[in-house]
Amino acid sequence: MSGMVPSPTTGRSGGYDTVTLLSVYLVLLLCLPSRLIFGPLGAAGTPAQIVAICVAVWWLWDRMNRSEPLVVRTHPIRKAMLLFVGAVLLSYLAATTRAVSTPELTSAELGLLALVGWLGIVLVCDEGISTRERLDALVRRLVLLGGLVGALGVAQFVTRRPLTDLIQIPGLSTNNSLDSILSRDSYVRPSGTALHPIEFGVTMSLLLPLALHVAMQRDQGGPVRRWFPVLAIAAAIPISISRSAILGTVVALALVIPTWTRTTRRLGYLVISALVGAMFVTIPGILGTLANLFTGISQDASALSRTDGYAIAEEFIARSPLVGRGFMTFLPEYRILDNQYLGLLIDAGVLGVLALLGLFVTVLVVALRRRRRSTDPATRSLAQALAAAMAASAVCFAFFDAFSFPLLSGLTFLVVGLVAALEATSPSAAVEGDAQPQRSRATADVSDLTTSPGATHHTA
Repeated sequence: MSGMVPSPTTGRSGGYDTVTLLSVYLVLLLCLPSRLIFGPLGAAGTPAQIVAICVAVWWLWDRMNRSEPLVVRTHPIRKAMLLFVGAVLLSYLAATTRAVSTPELTSAELGLLALVGWLGIVLVCDEGISTRERLDALVRRLVLLGGLVGALGVAQFVTRRPLTDLIQIPGLSTNNSLDSILSRDSYVRPSGTALHPIEFGVTMSLLLPLALHVAMQRDQGGPVRRWFPVLAIAAAIPISISRSAILGTVVALALVIPTWTRTTRRLGYLVISALVGAMFVTIPGILGTLANLFTGISQDASALSRTDGYAIAEEFIARSPLVGRGFMTFLPEYRILDNQYLGLLIDAGVLGVLALLGLFVTVLVVALRRRRRSTDPATRSLAQALAAAMAASAVCFAFFDAFSFPLLSGLTFLVVGLVAALEATSPSAAVEGDAQPQRSRATADVSDLTTSPGATHHTA
């Protein structure tokens, strides 16, 4: 590209680069309430999703108008992502070859738009983040914005007000089918800028390992700047009062804490104990409510709703088990499954579920392999944090219909892209093509880093 617009495959033009544009995407994704939508696109019309679609179109336009030889970076994440896209496209073809209602077809088309956005974010992260320094900058911005959203959730919990209703943007309408503030056992359940407390809590659990990574890098600013996001995110998770968020947090910490030094682990356990004690004192009864989410699950209405939906799901799956009935065509009015894997089995069949699981596993393997092969403490820490974030998201997909939530689904595929970028900026990144790229990610000198030691109703 020319002028002041950076190329997604060269990363930089003028005074800003691809990371700058991805940062704009993060601001729109995390800071604007997901209820604000571009009316004609419905729930798929959040500003962040529109930007993601534009990013995908931008990537394609750049590829079609390159003057230099095409350079293709081949690695498992790109292949796994394309396999998932292919499985979804097969399901869409299945939908168009059967008798499909107008609402189902509209939902399928909006689902494809969301898929295009997810793919665009992954590809641009992979090809446009030119150095480890720029990757670290994007992660820091993500963590800071996540901390601000967590602080907003705490403020909602304290004031019992949504606060996001004060944000009005010309040209955007409000999705009024969802409430900003819900309650459970007399406790307010904040949503932050998300659509629902479940999405808010799971998003925080996904961001927690990344926040811990940034906080432990002593060259990333002063202690307040580094640790504020950790405290805000950690405080936001339990007040979401969500099983999914608690499980996601346990999974994330189970992957991160064992990699710390013994001293850091002991300090971490002490801090966790202090936070639990502070909750016990400042929010009487909340620990019992959180415990009852698991001990009283056999009588919980939301858990029973999930199991009661299995029979209906089995009936739909049997009609097209291989490719499904069409991505996003199993509408909420049919049944709320609160299980994205089960919903995807209906929508995209066995191929779709295997492709999504394959993508998640591939990202985990690549991140953990990157950590194992690196001798740089910062790289090892970032790789483990990204693996933990991916694992938390993958587990939580089993407990609510994640693709219905633009914030969580957008962040999930951003993590996929960040792992691809981490792999691509490694010294051993492979390049196939007849010419070398204008800039090489292998030139990133990571050794200079100074580090310290090691729209529906849902009831989850």
